[in-house]
Amino acid sequence: MEDLLIIAIQGMLQLLVESIVYIPFDWPSKKRITPDAQRVWPKATILFLIGCVFGGVSVFVIEHSLLQLPALRVINLLAAPLFSAFLSRVIANRRSETNANIIPRNHFWQAFWFTLGLVMVRFAYIEH
Repeated sequence: MEDLLIIAIQGMLQLLVESIVYIPFDWPSKKRITPDAQRVWPKATILFLIGCVFGGVSVFVIEHSLLQLPALRVINLLAAPLFSAFLSRVIANRRSETNANIIPRNHFWQAFWFTLGLVMVRFAYIEH
């Protein structure tokens, strides 16, 4: 029962943290005057590296994982980037209704790679 409660709390915290962390990267696009670039890979690569740096810093700030079961840590490694990417795409879809210069697909991939970098570093170096 405790494990289920920890999973629920971890999920809510993950949602909150991912939403807050991605705001500075996504917010400027709300008032975008020029269209998003069609090529997303250069920016996604930079965001992946930034995610790795944030993950490295977070390992020093939060040394232990809330998820103690190895299976849950692996599920988090796989699900967090996808969840973050879909959340970013939903926000970008909503913003693209009022601003045609926003390409939701780009926001999906940028969020995916940023979060993947962050979670990979935490998965590899966090104490469990």
